[in-house]
Parts: sequence; C-alpha cells; structure tokens
Amino acid sequence: MSVQSGILRRFNNAGITEFVRRIETLRAGGAAEIDDAFVTDGKLTEPIVPEVPIERPAFKTKWDAGAYLSERTRAARTVHGDDDRGLWTWLSAWHWDAVCPVRDDGRRKVLNPLSYVFGYGFAKRQKQHLLAAATHVFELHPDSRLLLTGPVYSLTQAVHEVLTRLSLMRISGIAELLDVLYWDKTAERIKRGVVDNTPRPGDLRNRLPARIRQLEVTHDLTNLNAEQLLNLLGDEFRQWAVAPAATPATSRPSRRTASASPSAPPAAPQSPHS
Repeated sequence: MSVQSGILRRFNNAGITEFVRRIETLRAGGAAEIDDAFVTDGKLTEPIVPEVPIERPAFKTKWDAGAYLSERTRAARTVHGDDDRGLWTWLSAWHWDAVCPVRDDGRRKVLNPLSYVFGYGFAKRQKQHLLAAATHVFELHPDSRLLLTGPVYSLTQAVHEVLTRLSLMRISGIAELLDVLYWDKTAERIKRGVVDNTPRPGDLRNRLPARIRQLEVTHDLTNLNAEQLLNLLGDEFRQWAVAPAATPATSRPSRRTASASPSAPPAAPQSPHS
C-alpha cells in the first residue's frame, strides 16, 4: 500500500464479504488485492462521521498498535460501539501490511480470516481479532509485558488463553500477576511450559483459570493486586514467581527505547514499559 494517511472508515456488509473472499483466495494460493482502492471503495466502505484522520504507523508490537488504535478509534466506538464489526474488519484491511506483513521470502503468511475479520464465524471469535485484541488489552492493562509484547501479526497461545477467559480479564491485578509468574525478565519472553498442552502445577493454560474460579466462590478478586492474588493462589503458583515488584501497582516504571524484537518489551516513545 502506497498511501500512508487517510480517513477512518468502516466496511459495510458487502465490504466484509468481499474482504473474506479475498483472504480466502490468498490462503488458497490465488491472487487478490488488498490495496488502497479496496479500503476506500465507496461501494464497500463508509467514512466515520465526524471525520477522523488515520495513518499507517509501523507497529513493532501489540503495545504500539493498541496505543494508537485506542486513541484513534475512541470517537467512532462511542457512536458504533466497541464491537463494531465493520470498523475492526476495515482496520485490518487498512493496516494489512502490519497484520499480514511480507516475509523475507517475499510472501505473506495469511492466517485464518478470524484474525482479520471481527467475529468471523461466531461472536466468541471476536477475541482472536489481532487489532481489536491488542487495543482491548492495552485499554485494560497497558503495562503488561506478557500480553503486549511481540508483533501485532500474531496472537500467542498465552494471550489467547487470557483473552478468552472473562474471569481473568476482569481482575485488575491479573496482568501484573501474569508478569510476576510467567514472564522471564532476563530473557524478555514468556517462561517455558506456561501454556503446554500437558497440565503442570501452577501453569497458565490449565491451573490458573481453575484456581481463579475456585477463589471467586469465596473471594472478591476484582480489585486485588498481584501480591494479594499470589498469596491466595498459594505455593503451587509461587514456584513460578519472582518477588512481586516493590512499587505499587498504580505506579509507572521508567521508560525505555523501543525494540523491533518480538521478545522485547512493548515499548515505544511514549510506552510506560521498562
């Protein structure tokens, strides 16, 4: 795509259908264009009113995408709702080079349409939409390393496990807890074994959701911080942990320079990550 700025738009039903058709064509090895003409086609799209300018920043991380789209889509979501299918699906097409980049071999790895088409198949799949997921996590937990690190063009198993479990996302201290338990600060990546298919004591995929459900029967976990949550979770989970940060959960760590590496913290010029 050659144009780097425009106005925010949303697909109509015909636009969504055509986008799905082009994605499926590409996945089958055929030729299809997802270009400037397509994302501005007046028969397939409609501009957001009032007009909102939009650019195509080079998103290096989910944090970058979430921070930008949170601000740029706020007014539109006030009118159309946070779950507007036309808006989020159009954003995937507008940011096609970010969500489906050209690889070193000159090809694109086109994922299942649910990564680009909001709510493709059925509503629960909304949480697997790459840009909507990044924005949603950023707005709830902007300091999360585990959830916002890594490129926007993929959704890790760890992020998927958290996003698809409402009981986890509604706990204010969950992102800090995930970083304390499962984030390797030295290697700047998720710890090994956290989301394996085979259950392990204290793991993220199997044991954390089950233990949280148990605790919710007798405790209100909504406003607990990471240290309080860890004390309730017990020794099974403490084995994964390093000591929780001494600073309060509401404080911001120092800033650092952004990195293009998928395993680097999701920092940007205005990132709060350290």
